[in-house]
Amino acid sequence: MSILGDWRVARERKKRAAVYLTAITQHIALGDVEWLTAIADGRNGRLAERELQFARRAVGLIVAERDALDDRTASDVAHQLATVISSEARQDAVAGRAWSERWRAYTGALALRGSTESPAARLARVMLSGAGVASPTSEQLVRGTQYILAVRSAANEALRTAYGSASLPEDVRPSAVRTVVR
Repeated sequence: MSILGDWRVARERKKRAAVYLTAITQHIALGDVEWLTAIADGRNGRLAERELQFARRAVGLIVAERDALDDRTASDVAHQLATVISSEARQDAVAGRAWSERWRAYTGALALRGSTESPAARLARVMLSGAGVASPTSEQLVRGTQYILAVRSAANEALRTAYGSASLPEDVRPSAVRTVVR
């Protein structure tokens, strides 16, 4: 491929990652912020909103890593997100460190093996913990899990919108299909 062709492909990948990132970082619903603020024992709404945003980012990155058609998608999205986080960190130094800590907590919860809880429930526990709910009730955990599942579903839809869906001929094995880069 020529230099111009490589540049076009890279530019298209960057554009698709930006579209996906925009979709997963949309405005948080006020009802979700109010719910999380109410159960967080007097914490402020800003903390709840920040944790919900961190949960959306983490789930969005996880979806890009696990469900994307191209192995480069997750790195493209992470690269775009790093720009956003760097900008936030320049405005508020605590924000960059907070994201790093929360991201480690989300990935740690997902990597946990031998748990009887679903991955969504473990991610919900991390989200609730970050908002100040250290020991959630079963109702709070169910609502948190529903939020995580809704975010995952929205992220999957955004991924398909930005990158397209897999389409394979019915008479050809997936392993027999070769990727052609144009």
